Amino acid sequence: MSSINFKKHLLASSIAVAVSGVAITPALAADKDEAKEIETIQVSGIRGSLKAALNSKRFANAVVDSISAEDIGKFPDRNIAESLQRIPGVTIARNFAGEGGSVSIRGTNPELTLISMNGNYVASTGWFSQQPATRSFNMDLLPPELVAGVDVYKSPMASLDEGGVGGTVAVRTRKPLSLDSNTVYFSAEVQDNSLADDNGMGATGMYSWKNEDENFGVLAALSTLQAVGRSHKAENYMDDGWAGAGISEFYQDRQRDAIDLTVQYAPTDSLSMNLHYFKVDLDAGNTNQNYLIIPGAALGSTDDDGVYTPGFNERVTGATKFAPDGGRALNGTFAGGPFDDTNSRNAEMETQVVAFEVNYQADSFTVNSKFGKTKATGGDGGNYNVGWVSSNDNQSINFDMSGKNSMLLQPVNTDASNHAEYVMNNASVTAGYRKDEETFAQVDFDFDVEWGPVSNLKTGIKLRDHEFTSFSEAWQFKDGLTTGITKANFADGTFNHSGVGLQAGSPTAIARVDGDALRSHINSFKASDSLNKNSYGVISEDIFAAYVQGDFSGDDYRGNIGLRYVKTDTGADYYNFFDTNIIEREESEYSDWLPSFNLAIDLADDVILRISSAKVISRPNYTFLNPAASTTETTRQITRGTVKLDPYRATQSDIGVEWYFNEESLVSATLFNKDIRSFVIQGANKSSIVNPVDGETYTLNEPAQGLGGEIQGLELQYQQQMGEFGWSANITYSEGFGMQEVDDAIVEVDLPGMSKISYNVSAFFENDIISSRLAYTYRDDFIAQSTGIGGNTSWDAHGFVDASLTWHATENIDLSFEATNLLDESTTQRLSTDFDAMRLSAENGRNLYLKFSYRL
Repeated sequence: MSSINFKKHLLASSIAVAVSGVAITPALAADKDEAKEIETIQVSGIRGSLKAALNSKRFANAVVDSISAEDIGKFPDRNIAESLQRIPGVTIARNFAGEGGSVSIRGTNPELTLISMNGNYVASTGWFSQQPATRSFNMDLLPPELVAGVDVYKSPMASLDEGGVGGTVAVRTRKPLSLDSNTVYFSAEVQDNSLADDNGMGATGMYSWKNEDENFGVLAALSTLQAVGRSHKAENYMDDGWAGAGISEFYQDRQRDAIDLTVQYAPTDSLSMNLHYFKVDLDAGNTNQNYLIIPGAALGSTDDDGVYTPGFNERVTGATKFAPDGGRALNGTFAGGPFDDTNSRNAEMETQVVAFEVNYQADSFTVNSKFGKTKATGGDGGNYNVGWVSSNDNQSINFDMSGKNSMLLQPVNTDASNHAEYVMNNASVTAGYRKDEETFAQVDFDFDVEWGPVSNLKTGIKLRDHEFTSFSEAWQFKDGLTTGITKANFADGTFNHSGVGLQAGSPTAIARVDGDALRSHINSFKASDSLNKNSYGVISEDIFAAYVQGDFSGDDYRGNIGLRYVKTDTGADYYNFFDTNIIEREESEYSDWLPSFNLAIDLADDVILRISSAKVISRPNYTFLNPAASTTETTRQITRGTVKLDPYRATQSDIGVEWYFNEESLVSATLFNKDIRSFVIQGANKSSIVNPVDGETYTLNEPAQGLGGEIQGLELQYQQQMGEFGWSANITYSEGFGMQEVDDAIVEVDLPGMSKISYNVSAFFENDIISSRLAYTYRDDFIAQSTGIGGNTSWDAHGFVDASLTWHATENIDLSFEATNLLDESTTQRLSTDFDAMRLSAENGRNLYLKFSYRL
């Protein structure tokens, strides 16, 4: 429902709407006397949400797009990332079981997107064992019910934290003094996944109170969610060093528990304080099963004892196609059986944020100070790897891995669905752990000045002390771990693959094992564990930032100009490559001056011209920085990270026109350009290093700066509401390249995360009884990290249909039905090399949600 009463002129009314729905950005162009006369305007429902977002964009000084909750517990989508993809220039990757997670802005890698909560970094470790250690907080970890709104800054301001070459996603949580006293919210929901037999369930409760003087308030919220995630895949990694292909299932029942507590106190009109505590616990235990053909080396080899081992190609008959990397046969009949691989993980993660803020407002200036800490612990909790082989004789596999859209893996003389036939061949556990923490303190001053068009002068400093720790442990076992064990000991039915990505003849019923029972069995045989010293790394960063920013305005223009200075001192402790009794330290530092300029010109009462330009940086992820070394003795290769890396650096600019042809409608066009001075490329730096013990020479592979690149594009946006109906659409065209030196030549390479075309279209209908929305989101093919073993692959273009329907049963009670991936679309990755075959095809299923909510 929507109730909006326009009694003042357009500017004042629009600002009031923005105040009630979203936080005002620091650069609204309204004078103080006018703002004091604005009446409060109630905003609710889809119309109100879109109106608030539109006005936040219209009256911001920078290039900003916003999303506001329609009401408490009514964020536009199930997942914050999935809401962000409705914004022009924003695309997401639906990873693992199809849930939106990582966010790309204007064609940049998701790692170049800065995500903050109430203006500060949120620590995160990730939970997937093959996930790089990034700086991004996954949006699926934040319950949308606790969020008041999200702002996406595509152009920076000096007063904003640095770190987003792509852009900044600023999440804002709710505060009690902004809500009515004794506000109550409760919801309960159930989830159905089309690939799962189980259902997910969740509940959220929130209570907000403030005293009669409205100067002290407390808000408390609890949320619990049991989410069912499934993914059925056909995987083809015949080009990888380990070489394999398989039929797999990713199985996860995830438990997320979150608490949010906010206390506000304003003893006087000029002094206010705010204490915020947020904690989320994630039990992300999961099991991945993969029914594999593992060929190994294409050619045979003789060991030191003169024993010859036949290569894969020698055991294949009828081959007509071969992989460009390694020359392995891609089709034919293999004389051998399948290897059934199970990886079960005890993944857990905990993130906490505590922040205290004090704001003092005098007649001519404002002082705001914040300090706090954020900490995350977690990791895979132990990757339990078990291999199973059939006990039958005379097995073979008919296979074809050369298909562009499907693969054949057809075992002969074995039944993939027979638990009793498959015996435990091997078992091992490596447990990975991560810790991420940051302590921060800042003070900001905002002075009222009369320096010609400059009306506000902002300045401030911020200090951050950051530490990231990563290591793994290997387990040792008592005798008897694998003796007499078959899949039947842990039988959990079969996973019934839909056949997506598979040719006829491939098995679709694979014997499933219970991951919890399997881990319990392995735990009972644990004898000890030991630190993998080559995995240990502790990275520290001391960051100092200072800025000055002037906000200016005139009769038909407004904007800001500023300069931010940032100095980063980085160090890392790690074990020596060859003598692991020695801990060494590596140090580096860099500094940057980051100017920014934003200008909005009112070409007419309803037309705005925007121009912006800035220098931006993003610090490398912790995987790139971690000097912990992985050594391969057979090839004498050492791979590691290094803190002696500069950040990603870029210069960006925008120019756009926005036409607000009525109070609820917009047409806009924006041209953007990012001149990226440096990328970070894994393994770009190779050097020789000699082992002082035995004199052997090793090749040291380290990341290094690339040669830069460029991204440019066009964003078009349209939004309109007419009565009870409304619709919106946007499309972004991006093109770009990175430059890399290959074989002494400089070549242009594709940029991870960039889709040339991305668009979304949505429509809604809303009255006093019903609110409904239908949305379609599409992105063109792009390069990104594989959701399989690793590395970069090309994702095919894909689109998803999401829908929601809410019945306002009473003034306080809603019953909602939501669907994500309504048409049950699958995604396909393919090799980004000359081997143009399907690499992975994944079906993540359709998710349906039924939700009951109560508000008072």
